[in-house]
Amino acid sequence: MTEQTMAIVSFVLTLMVFSYVLGDLPLIGVLYRTAIFIFVGMTAAFTLVVTYEGLILPYLQDSQDTSASWTTLGASADIYIFFTALLFALLLLLKPVRPLTWLTNSALAVVIVVGASVAVVGALSGTLFPLLGATIALPENSATEFSALLESLLLFVGTMTGLFYFHYQVRATGAPQPSRLGQGLRHIGKAFIVTALGAIYASTILSSLTILTERISFLFQFGA
Repeated sequence: MTEQTMAIVSFVLTLMVFSYVLGDLPLIGVLYRTAIFIFVGMTAAFTLVVTYEGLILPYLQDSQDTSASWTTLGASADIYIFFTALLFALLLLLKPVRPLTWLTNSALAVVIVVGASVAVVGALSGTLFPLLGATIALPENSATEFSALLESLLLFVGTMTGLFYFHYQVRATGAPQPSRLGQGLRHIGKAFIVTALGAIYASTILSSLTILTERISFLFQFGA
């Protein structure tokens, strides 16, 4: 496909996406939904191809080599792991069959539990512990630069109060109410969390505006 053809296809798809601004009219709405269907279909196809070429195919090739192993258990164990994963995938595909729904639910429960465990371990080791370590660590130039010390102090206060804001407290009848100090720390943590979410939202808006500006510029350049 030539570069000119790619430009024409991009131009048409961009107009189809921008047709959403005109509302869900009988013809206009079909154009927007068609563009979304094309995007979702191509994304799913790309994910499938990448998964096959980057994961399944190398796994099958390495499983034939007795000297290669994906885990510390050995090549023979890798084969059992692969077929176990394939079995779980087949069980998930049995969802439309009502008599076998319990098999699909069992496989889905195992997937959810394992995924949640991996997510918790990853969040603790990759996010929370490094964040706490960076919070309590003073910068090297804190003795000479007041701004560096103030930044570390704000980071420490924001992290501690943010974690305290999510602290679980019983709301049963007759339970002691939080102290004024606890309420104050929760309000400070809430302020830090709202500020962080606002910054993330603003960054998302700026990224979206950048993409929108690029698409509008592309339309004007193509039309000229």
